[in-house]
Amino acid sequence: MYKQLKKWIYDRPLKDGTVFPPGYKIEECFGGGGYGIVYLCKDIHSQELFALKQLRPSKAGNVKEIARFQQEVELVAKIGHKRVPGLIHHSTFDGRPFYVMQHIEGSNLEDKLFSEGQTFTERESLMILSELAAIVEYLHGQNIFHGDIRPPNIIIENEEVFLIDFGLAKVGDPESWEELQARRQDDFFDLGETLLFLLYSQFEGKASKRKSWLEELTMSDESRRLIKRLLGIDACYEDTESIRKDINLALGIVKP
Repeated sequence: MYKQLKKWIYDRPLKDGTVFPPGYKIEECFGGGGYGIVYLCKDIHSQELFALKQLRPSKAGNVKEIARFQQEVELVAKIGHKRVPGLIHHSTFDGRPFYVMQHIEGSNLEDKLFSEGQTFTERESLMILSELAAIVEYLHGQNIFHGDIRPPNIIIENEEVFLIDFGLAKVGDPESWEELQARRQDDFFDLGETLLFLLYSQFEGKASKRKSWLEELTMSDESRRLIKRLLGIDACYEDTESIRKDINLALGIVKP
């Protein structure tokens, strides 16, 4: 109760119209995660829209949280992938760090599934997974592990897939194979769950706690094997290259 009250008192978003230096005006608050608040902002000079993330007020006195936020800024600056919003600017405002990134116009996958009621065929689901796997392959090639691949952090704009929110991302130790493999498996598991979310969008029956997804969902054997390996039910994947090969195999079987 105390934590909720503290959050309500200290973590209220800044007012629309507030201007961050050197000229990013808040248009609206998007919400945010456990330690950051995200706004839609407009550059008062170019009129271009951007996304801006700032550390929550309740975290401003926490050295570890500040360091964690700064690590996120460094990661976003380092990535340089066309499907990950790029870093535009970072600074401090009102005693708290913030950074500005590209704004993606599309809806996140959570909104598409649960608010808009959009459904995805098996083929469409595999196509989305294929694009996500390509992003993950690029990240893992830099020893960057997202750690939070799930529907609200996946944006689809004009059929292009983007991955956002690197607040829980980690840089792996290249000297520790065990750590790298564990972090890979975390991202692979998230990919498997994301595919399940997509496939369940077409499920018309009544969900039962007594039945597993294997019993409830209709899909190709190739997709079923793919999910079982991503979730660690069967032999785990060791790399994204193998995942992408199996996605392509499934796409070759599933009808358009």
